[in-house]
Amino acid sequence: MNIGELNKLRQYYHSIRGIIPVLEEKKGRIDHYSVESISDEVGQLLSDFPGIVPTFDPMKFYTHESSGTRYYDVGGLRSYLSRVIGRLQIEIEQKEDTPVTQRWEFGYVRNPDLRYILERDYAEAQRAFIGECWKSVIVLAGGMIEAILSDLLLTNRGLISSANKSPKNSDVTRWDLADLINVAVELKLVSSGVEKLSHPIREFRNLIHPGNEIRNNLQFGQEESRIALEVLKIVHRDLS
Repeated sequence: MNIGELNKLRQYYHSIRGIIPVLEEKKGRIDHYSVESISDEVGQLLSDFPGIVPTFDPMKFYTHESSGTRYYDVGGLRSYLSRVIGRLQIEIEQKEDTPVTQRWEFGYVRNPDLRYILERDYAEAQRAFIGECWKSVIVLAGGMIEAILSDLLLTNRGLISSANKSPKNSDVTRWDLADLINVAVELKLVSSGVEKLSHPIREFRNLIHPGNEIRNNLQFGQEESRIALEVLKIVHRDLS
């Protein structure tokens, strides 16, 4: 569940909880107009969060009809709504105890398959950071930055030859992360903060192979992982 969904769940909780004082003012029964508003609210809740609370069946609380108006038992309705509120409270508390991740959209990336991979990997990178899997964070974030900048420079292929920092090999797909960052910054496609912060993740590919990690004496931890996500955040902000 993301932040938006959790906030929506809180809204339902407070909305349904606000119905209880209204029912308490009634004397034993309530007309069908009020019951319809309850039905609409619970129905929308179940549409957004299927199965999260018991379904609402007004006929379970129906008592009688008089002068064309149907009436329902207030005590039964209060009992039902109390169960709904209890379920929502438990769900909210459980979700609040679980770290919430953000969902990013990468609409500036041309390839829809790549966009899906980036969305998936960003969610995984956040979970890895929460789980203190520092190497995984750096590898995921570095790969995402590389993919985004490659796509960006290929989209702006005509500008590449004017960059002083362009490698001799004109095949962007063969460039390493440092080259991608240097050229993208020089062409002002992304802000200079990307270059200034990027040093801890430039060797992210070497982390994939333990032998390279040993030979190059690569060191990484929470701070390097945090910087990797910060660089990704800057790139995403600049291009969104």
